[in-house]
Amino acid sequence: MSKGEAFDMDSNSANSTSTPVLEGIGLTKVYDMGEVKIRALKGVDIQILPGDFTTIVGKSGSGKSTLMHIMGLLDTPTEGQVVLHGKDTTQYSSAELARVRNKEIGFVFQSFNLLARTSTLDNVILPLKYSNTPKAQWEKKATDVLKRVGLGDRLQNKSNELSGGQKQRVAIARALVNDPAIILADEPTGNLDSKTGESIEQLLIDLNKEGKTIIIVTHDEDLARITPKKVTLHDGLIVS
Repeated sequence: MSKGEAFDMDSNSANSTSTPVLEGIGLTKVYDMGEVKIRALKGVDIQILPGDFTTIVGKSGSGKSTLMHIMGLLDTPTEGQVVLHGKDTTQYSSAELARVRNKEIGFVFQSFNLLARTSTLDNVILPLKYSNTPKAQWEKKATDVLKRVGLGDRLQNKSNELSGGQKQRVAIARALVNDPAIILADEPTGNLDSKTGESIEQLLIDLNKEGKTIIIVTHDEDLARITPKKVTLHDGLIVS
């Protein structure tokens, strides 16, 4: 699929009757800046169904990063609920949230967030150390997922020896290694040239076709065109 080409809406049409895997209900976020209170979200309702491929778009200050952090359980709403697999997460302890994030949500960040002097393999193994996966299985699981993203020949390269596109593939492999229900990608092509960015877009498309639920947060309207669902935020509200 070329950049900007519309995604086939019928490919995920079966999701219309599914139960949401992730849901935000009445999400409000207020930042108290002393004399000024900033309402970043103003009662947002959003549903993500199993197998969805969704972009959340909006200009700087629209609330999309706040929504991403709340839906990814990295932050808590001032009001409202985040429901994951039918369970309200807003009353979870910090330890419970950390466990759920590690198991259920794979994060891909614009800046990659890799350990620079650590091998590709060990970067991907890292989330497994905080899971229930037996240590004896770590290397195989990490190797398998690196092969899946096309980096089977880069297992021992340190991340500072990789190109930008390779680093993002490592980040995607790390997000996949615990087989999470959801992949949450924040500007996954933002630090990449256009050709490399298109290869990452295609990888995300392929992962969705394999059944992964993927949410992309971006300000890039061209990137948003690869997904069948788009949520547009403006001043803390969903406008389309």
